[in-house]
Amino acid sequence: MTVPGIEHPGGGSAGNPLLDIYIRYGYMPREYGVVSKTLDYAYDDWCVSQLAYAIGCKKEAKQLEGRSQNYRNVFHPETKYVTMRDTSGRWDSAFDRFSNAGFIEGNSWQYSWYVPHDIPGLVQLIGKETFNRRLEEGFEKSEKHKFAAHMFDRTMGQSAEFYINHGNEVNMCTPYLFNYSGKPWLAQKWSRAILNTFYGDTPYHGWEGDEDEGQMSAWFVMSAIGIFEMDGGCSAHSKLDIGSPLFDEITIHLNPTYYKGKTFTIEVKNNTPQNVYVQRAYLNGKRLVSPRIPFDAVKNGGKLVLEMGTTPAYECFPNAE
Repeated sequence: MTVPGIEHPGGGSAGNPLLDIYIRYGYMPREYGVVSKTLDYAYDDWCVSQLAYAIGCKKEAKQLEGRSQNYRNVFHPETKYVTMRDTSGRWDSAFDRFSNAGFIEGNSWQYSWYVPHDIPGLVQLIGKETFNRRLEEGFEKSEKHKFAAHMFDRTMGQSAEFYINHGNEVNMCTPYLFNYSGKPWLAQKWSRAILNTFYGDTPYHGWEGDEDEGQMSAWFVMSAIGIFEMDGGCSAHSKLDIGSPLFDEITIHLNPTYYKGKTFTIEVKNNTPQNVYVQRAYLNGKRLVSPRIPFDAVKNGGKLVLEMGTTPAYECFPNAE
């Protein structure tokens, strides 16, 4: 994240190409590359900043952490959507939130959720009311397509009204975003809906998307046991988001080489296909008020108990921000 990437003799790139351009402008200008590179590089900055903090390089850590806020430089101040800009700072006059011009395998509507390292900042930037309204609309309109937006392909410039695209990485965080915007029951509703409809068990419907390095399978496994790691596990104090598990009981056996706890158990009471909403949650016997638990609680061993029901429990997690 300090030296521009190079073209690899075996094909493709090593490192982050045009990193010097990104650093100079604070975003990737349209003359040089796709606007979605800004979001990728901002997240990369944050990840490396966490490593720098961990090894005691505070100066470099603060610099990279500050640069990880560059995602804000491509959010249009009025529309609050990720939008292309040129080297003069001018915004795309032909902006179309459903066009994939300027994006890799996605569109502005989808990429505008892709800030995994600063979701509270993203909620504040967009505004909580607008944030929830857009996200709810996207899920409601995507349900009939089983959350599989097939028009994300590599043909640049096309426009199609597709919202949630669970088949590509930048949208896989979307159901759990509700855990940060005051509506955790919707995180439970929509994560369970994706588990039930997007994935299948036939050769024709195993999954409908881009299985990069096992990510779609990993999403299923994590969500099926009721937890999800929003920031990629790169924070020194990472937290796990609570969803809506498929199983009645899950026991995670911890490797003693790395973790001092022996097992972490997730017990799900009253679990049925209809009971998708968490009514109450307890971590090691203590009532939870947030829809997240620290990763330390898992690695130290313990027990998470979730009591499920058929209707949303609006007051279950009062600290869902």
